[in-house]
Amino acid sequence: MIVATRLAVLAAAALLPLTAAPAASAQQEIFFDDFSGSGIDRSRWTVEVTGENFGTVNSEQQAYIDSPETLYVDQNAAGAQNGALAIHPRYRPGHQAPDGRTYDFVSGRLKTQGNFDFTYGTYSVRLKLPEGANAPGLWPAAWALGSGIGSGTPWPDCGEIDLMEHVGEPWTSTALHGPGYSGDTPITGRQDFTGTDPGGWHVYSVNWQPDGMTFSVDGTAFHRVDRAQVEQYGRWVFDDPQFLILNFALGGTFPHGVNGVTEPYFGLPQSSVDRVAAGSARYLVDWVRVEQ
Repeated sequence: MIVATRLAVLAAAALLPLTAAPAASAQQEIFFDDFSGSGIDRSRWTVEVTGENFGTVNSEQQAYIDSPETLYVDQNAAGAQNGALAIHPRYRPGHQAPDGRTYDFVSGRLKTQGNFDFTYGTYSVRLKLPEGANAPGLWPAAWALGSGIGSGTPWPDCGEIDLMEHVGEPWTSTALHGPGYSGDTPITGRQDFTGTDPGGWHVYSVNWQPDGMTFSVDGTAFHRVDRAQVEQYGRWVFDDPQFLILNFALGGTFPHGVNGVTEPYFGLPQSSVDRVAAGSARYLVDWVRVEQ
């Protein structure tokens, strides 16, 4: 989610054929949230607030706020098993963050930092993307960030695993970030929605092991990154704990690099602004699971 220039690689890379995911050994569930309660479980998740405990990155256009307007549990979400987390950005011109900066959009971002982290295992999220695959500049994501960032290890040395990023195009992407590589290498992966419904429910997973990572959608592997591949670009920093993040950004560096839009907002065209203003851009998460 914290990005450098990965766009030339994404544009040039051929989509990898889907293959059967490797058989996993018996794993035990160590984290699970299916958002079945009436609200967000604050013992698991911390809400980030721009200008309070979070600063704007990647030239994103939204402020993150702690509000039921942007973060709530929809107990009647169609297709969800027991309710779903809704991250629902809103058009709020002139919104002032606690640090005094103003934004025209507000949205939501959750993390498990300080409550849960893990090293190795399978991180899976069942989610439903907003507006299918036709809303340029909308940037929902599910990812993990090295816990060392909270104790003085800078980014990207702390390590980052991007499980799923979507910028309104007919594909989603994965990336690893570390010292010497920030998404702009052939270790970046991409899957498209050919033959599937981009607006449907899908399960995104990454199986993280000491020798590499395998990314899958709906149980089918589409991208494998080996430790040796990573070490062609820099030091492997994925032997330490990471915490989980769910967020919905608007505009910014990655979307702009794909769509080239500068007006009315950096990386966010008017058509997508209109969708946010109409309240129709919503990112749903049915459940989050970690197994080891």
